Amino acid sequence: MENGASVFDLILSAGAVAKIVLLLLLLGSVLSWAIILSKGLALRKADAQNRHFSALFVRSDNLSDLQRRAAKLRDGPMFGLFQSCLPILEKKKPTPVAYLERLFRNGIQDEMGRQEQSIHLLATIGNTAPFVGLFGTVWGIMGAFQEIGRQGTANIASVGPGVAEALITTAAGLLVAIPAAIAYNLFVNRLREMELSLDLFASEIILKMATEETATVNLSHPPPRR
Repeated sequence: MENGASVFDLILSAGAVAKIVLLLLLLGSVLSWAIILSKGLALRKADAQNRHFSALFVRSDNLSDLQRRAAKLRDGPMFGLFQSCLPILEKKKPTPVAYLERLFRNGIQDEMGRQEQSIHLLATIGNTAPFVGLFGTVWGIMGAFQEIGRQGTANIASVGPGVAEALITTAAGLLVAIPAAIAYNLFVNRLREMELSLDLFASEIILKMATEETATVNLSHPPPRR
């Protein structure tokens, strides 16, 4: 191979194992970016729908009015949480706070599980891609040392091209892993913020129900006149 060969030339001249490693990393990169783009858009849409539903919840007078006005927000996590707990809310009967908290906690976990789908793949790609690239590098360096043994010389001209081919897989592994790791951390932070907003929303509903129940009890059993 000529000195000063381009990266593309090094890839074409690489061995079969290095090409398989590069192909695996390419597939991992495509999958990673597909998840990053789709999940980024999905979380952006979910945040917007949560904000919209929260505003509707504040302005709505009753559950039926809220359902009607929030019909276009069915994909939002907050609306999903509201729907999952709606049968209890519609009963309008005194409900223990502990039961409501457990009910909303289960609903939040279901919604967050739906939002976290495919996120773990980013963590897997970010953690394994460098090692896959390192495997290709180690294999390539082993081949370079074998070539040194056959030629009986270890000058830069004979060793350099083989080592350069081997290091390509490590560079490719890092290029795949870095965006995946960054996106995973960003998504995890956004999901934590979303879970916090769902917790606050659930607390508002529980407080509102407890307040309404207390008002009903006070009206049905007014204090004795002095």
